[in-house]
Amino acid sequence: MSFNIPGMDLDLALKALDNTHRRTVLSAMRDPRRHFKPIGGTDPLIDGVCVTQVSELLGVNQSTASTYMSMLRAAGLVTASRVGKYTRYQRDEQAVAAVAAAIIRDL
Repeated sequence: MSFNIPGMDLDLALKALDNTHRRTVLSAMRDPRRHFKPIGGTDPLIDGVCVTQVSELLGVNQSTASTYMSMLRAAGLVTASRVGKYTRYQRDEQAVAAVAAAIIRDL
């Protein structure tokens, strides 16, 4: 049985999802305008969300939020880009769907 997802490490994705806070962030990123307050005139849907927004959502410090986002990024579940002085994160819908499909298909 193969657990391969082209360009992704399923084990790393599952490890990233093995944390309530990371799952909460990934779930909230499905509808970022609903769950994240805009910062500096940015739109959470178009521009993504920053660590400050994630830390506010979860009620954790920015260092912890940054660690959570780094894990989700390393797993390929979110993408990151620089917008001004912030790194903005967006959910990678194709990657999330691929992980879900692999779980359904292979388990």
